[in-house]
Amino acid sequence: MADFHTKTFFGQKKAVILTSPAKTVPYIFLSCITKKQDGSWESLSSQEGKTVKMSIEEIICILEVLNKKSANWRGTHVFKERKTEIYVGWESEAREVIRIKIGEYVKKLRFPSLNLFILMLEHILSEKVEFATSGTFDTKEEQTEDESQYGVFSERITARDGLQIVETTEYGVSAGPVQINAKIKVESPKALLITLDSGEEFWIPKSTIHNTYDTVQKKKLQKLLVDKWIIEKNKIIND
Repeated sequence: MADFHTKTFFGQKKAVILTSPAKTVPYIFLSCITKKQDGSWESLSSQEGKTVKMSIEEIICILEVLNKKSANWRGTHVFKERKTEIYVGWESEAREVIRIKIGEYVKKLRFPSLNLFILMLEHILSEKVEFATSGTFDTKEEQTEDESQYGVFSERITARDGLQIVETTEYGVSAGPVQINAKIKVESPKALLITLDSGEEFWIPKSTIHNTYDTVQKKKLQKLLVDKWIIEKNKIIND
């Protein structure tokens, strides 16, 4: 069984690259590049194109879409002041062409490239479940500083066209807190649905709140100290 996997899915002007650096690490890299005017392709080694690091949880979310169990998946990576939006979804209800968006890069996959992309993701996920979540190594020693300060939050699951839509945010947990004013509308075991003065509503994970709050007084405007990434993700204006 190979330890390293990589495959570039070329189109006329855009390409997507799937890379698994090792079966023992719990992530893959998904990259997009474009063809330049001179006919050459952008080079990842020259810091061109766009690359995101995808966790096991995010691989599962993508496969839910590719296996037609979800309509689309939208993710946001917020790490070290950099924000990248990722989208994987079907172009139409026929579900024959998948659209992959990483930042400003967009690549479409269709048969047979789409089928190979699915088979590779399923194989890589199976590998990582077996080898990246087990072993005798010391996880604290193996974990890099960046990885130890990384987290994933899943939110907002709604129905559309008989399928589900899932959004996740992968973020740097070291980001400093920012103060906002909000009302707490709903409490779940791991998150709060808050309402701003503007009427906007969204979920925030409890782990991102760094002060005490009152979940009983629903009409009470409260000051919340919230991690900066959630502010950036939801485009909250701090008055």
